[in-house]
Amino acid sequence: MKVLVCLRKHMLLFATIIAVVLGFTIGLLCRQLKPSPKVVILISFPGEMFLRLMKMLILPLIVSSIITGLASINSKSAGKIGLYTIVYYITTTVLATLIGVILVLTIRPGYVANNNFMCVRSSDGAPSPSALDVFLDVVRNLFPENVVQASFQTSGTLYVQGQVEVSRKENCTVLTSPDVNDTSSVEKEDDTHAWAPKSVYKSGMNTIGIICYFVFFGVILGRLGNKGKVVLRFFTVVNDITIKTLLMFLWYSPIGIMFLIMGNILEVKNLTVSSKQLAVYAVTNLIGLGIHLLIVLPLLYLALTRKNPYRIIKGVPQAAIMAIATASSSATLPFTIRCCEGNLKINTTITRFVLPIGATINMDGTAIFQVISAVYIAQIRRIPLRFIEVVILSLCTVLGSIGTPGVPNASVMVLMVILSSVGLPPEDVSVLLAVDWFLSRMQCVVNITGDCFAASMLDHFFPHKPREQTVEEVPRTSEDQTFTDV
Repeated sequence: MKVLVCLRKHMLLFATIIAVVLGFTIGLLCRQLKPSPKVVILISFPGEMFLRLMKMLILPLIVSSIITGLASINSKSAGKIGLYTIVYYITTTVLATLIGVILVLTIRPGYVANNNFMCVRSSDGAPSPSALDVFLDVVRNLFPENVVQASFQTSGTLYVQGQVEVSRKENCTVLTSPDVNDTSSVEKEDDTHAWAPKSVYKSGMNTIGIICYFVFFGVILGRLGNKGKVVLRFFTVVNDITIKTLLMFLWYSPIGIMFLIMGNILEVKNLTVSSKQLAVYAVTNLIGLGIHLLIVLPLLYLALTRKNPYRIIKGVPQAAIMAIATASSSATLPFTIRCCEGNLKINTTITRFVLPIGATINMDGTAIFQVISAVYIAQIRRIPLRFIEVVILSLCTVLGSIGTPGVPNASVMVLMVILSSVGLPPEDVSVLLAVDWFLSRMQCVVNITGDCFAASMLDHFFPHKPREQTVEEVPRTSEDQTFTDV
């Protein structure tokens, strides 16, 4: 009976583990058949649908979770929790960057790599955004000019030439060159060859801007007392609906995860050769991720709370499996919240505030990957890095990881910016793409586990306290505990 009870209680977890094993096994077997690109697309389609379902819930989940979480605590506690959260996330990111720097300078994976597969730097492309551009983009995204627009577009810097016009029609950036028959273009030849930065909108949710706005919204709503009771009840119901919808979607997750993994394995061009060429580089990344996940974060948690840190790692298997399947901390957010509230028994006030922020700015695994990758490319190019360049590289890594979207393969795009900041060719990231599909999943596991450590730590320091009696709480039904109980 105990075995049956255990199987029933953890049925979804066991089904997900089986799906992961089947996905890898079937994917490797199907590679022998050399399926066409159309067949690969069809195989990946069920997984793509699952990922779209998860992304569909991101916006309502973030908005309702932050508002209901912040409105249920007093403003002083909200300010302290927010400050502690940001300080903790930045501290762990700095520690992760230092781990990456030490490892890559000690192991030196670039000096044992085969330089024959290194790409050639192109000289006629547009300049990549600098570190300053990245910083300005982060600030712009923090304060979106239109909250509705922020749900499907984000600000970014694009370099254009002289009289080039930038079109934002249909969420695409279109560059239009001057007419070759126009004599004025000849007279302004010098101007048209000068590259200039332009702030444009790109497709993609501006998660950090949405979080920033609704943090203020939730705090002010909590201060309104009885006047804001109706609005708070509305968002409470929205949160309950979102969670119940998520619980239905979860039972499709094993099928979606299996096909996602199969599709990712089939998309890699030459799995064997790529693995051999980049083995040392990948091992360096895995060592860094392992040290941060199994040693640094637990020691920091133990020093701050005097509690067993490994119970956190033990309590988030479902979220970790989802992170491996999707390589997206944003898509994994519903599972992360579920594990923290259901397995770790962390208060919903903390999880609904800390975890959405962590899915956006806490990218410890990404920081390790970016700094190791940048130095690795310098090593395979035989370009020595001075101390000041390593410092600049580390600072750019911290900034870049904070601004990295929680979506698959976003770290590679930010890595190109970091490479430009120290004068390295951003085009060389192509040598990393063969193993990025695997490393990005390991990064995501570290990222979401770090979020859970932060939530548990803050739950220790800020035990749930109801707001003052002058502010009337919104009554909640017994169904509100469904998410935690499941």
